Amino acid sequence: MPNLSPHPLSSSRRLWRVVESIRFIALLSILLAGFSKWAQAVEPKWTTVQRHGPFLVHSEFALDRHRHVLDSLETLPARFHKTLDLPVAGQPIHVHLLSSRRRYRAHVRERIPDRSRRRALYLKAPDRGYVFAYRHNDWSRDLHHECTHALIHNALPYLPLWLDEGLAEYFEGPASVPARSHPHLSRLRWSMQLGWTPSLERLESRRGFQSIATRDYRESWAWVHFLLHGPPAAQRALADYLVAIRQNRPPGRFSRWIKPRLPGAADALKMHLADLSR
Repeated sequence: MPNLSPHPLSSSRRLWRVVESIRFIALLSILLAGFSKWAQAVEPKWTTVQRHGPFLVHSEFALDRHRHVLDSLETLPARFHKTLDLPVAGQPIHVHLLSSRRRYRAHVRERIPDRSRRRALYLKAPDRGYVFAYRHNDWSRDLHHECTHALIHNALPYLPLWLDEGLAEYFEGPASVPARSHPHLSRLRWSMQLGWTPSLERLESRRGFQSIATRDYRESWAWVHFLLHGPPAAQRALADYLVAIRQNRPPGRFSRWIKPRLPGAADALKMHLADLSR
């Protein structure tokens, strides 16, 4: 018979709150340092300012030739809501599009000095969200990735890093492209042939963006695809986990959350990826 004592659960929840509080304080200190720089930064001369759904887009370059990117961005919130059953209302999201990498780095460096080497960036401010990106051959994926982060953090008070990144990887590509054509899948298939085994615990050990490797982004995408399109037990595990976070009922680590709901989840994920490859 399972132990129904509230003490282990309450201790776990207290520990979860402490960990999340520490992460929040660390993030807040970074943001405050950034905003002290922000107040001194000079705003670029925007060529275009347009609203697309919840996104207010400020661009240094004309957007007429990039209508397909903006149309896709405008449909992202509805796709996000339909897939995750999460709200899309919240803080306004300001998107800054710079004309080149040099202009982007200068723009971000003035505001958040330690993040200027990232190719695109999401920042949550006290009263709004910001997405920074620049024009290059694949800037649409960057834009969708970071705007997904903005939607996530408008809908939820927090999310484990691997799940945050996995969802952003999932939504960064067009909905019309099947998973079997996703660039992550071929690399994951090759990794499985070399003996790779998925591990939520390994992903959960990553404590910051600097510690996330390319293979971690691939595996995070794989877990998210499995949790959204795999067996009903996997889909329910993710849905209930997001509900718990939204209702401020700290659910703890997802690796522990899914174990009683779907034993052998790692093996089930490998089968899911193998099925996608057929």
